[in-house]
Amino acid sequence: MESTRAVHIGILSPATPNRPHFKSLQNILPPGVSIAHEGLGLLGESYQDLAGKENVIIDRARELVREHKVEGLMLTGGFVTLFNPGIEAKVANAIGLPVVSAIASAVAALTAFGAKSALLMTPFDRTSNESIKTHVDKLGFTVHLGPSFDNRIPGTSLNLSSDHLFDLVAETFGKSPAQAIYFQGATMDPLPIIQRIEDALNVPVITSNSAMIWNLLSKLGLKYSVKGYGRLLAEWPTSIS
Repeated sequence: MESTRAVHIGILSPATPNRPHFKSLQNILPPGVSIAHEGLGLLGESYQDLAGKENVIIDRARELVREHKVEGLMLTGGFVTLFNPGIEAKVANAIGLPVVSAIASAVAALTAFGAKSALLMTPFDRTSNESIKTHVDKLGFTVHLGPSFDNRIPGTSLNLSSDHLFDLVAETFGKSPAQAIYFQGATMDPLPIIQRIEDALNVPVITSNSAMIWNLLSKLGLKYSVKGYGRLLAEWPTSIS
């Protein structure tokens, strides 16, 4: 049975909460779910700026919970957790609430669909993509890398139209087919075309944001069905993370 009660959850993102792609996130929220979004302000010209920031992240998480009375927290930005190992558990212990992160939630979603291989699509440079691949491969998956964007400033948009992004995904998938497609890095803004990609390529499409929404609400014991944004949100499989 779908949940109907009002739920308020928190988001901590690496930079600021006013990036254009976060508008797409609002569209995938189930009915009754609202968010309090704060930025860590840590991301500069390199994702390495996020390394060793455990205390800052924990302090900001405490502030968000105190000010907004949320029921759980999303830590967005894959490199927040890659460069601060174990931060999800440490934040959860500090605030006494469920905490989910980008890469771990995507892995949970891939597991829920039984997918052991994934095409990784990101707005990152080659070195950053390799670090994600290494991490996820060690968890028992086979990750195929999509194109890299080596001259992009971290946190900035790729300025790809939805049609251009769709064509890029379809072309890349044709060369490197996999059991699922995994988008990491919300600035690529794939949410508006998740359903279109799934319909065309017939594989589940996981994005870090949709996976975190599903994972966190599942940890709160809630279940929904959000149509038009891919199988994960429509079918709402049981999370085993």
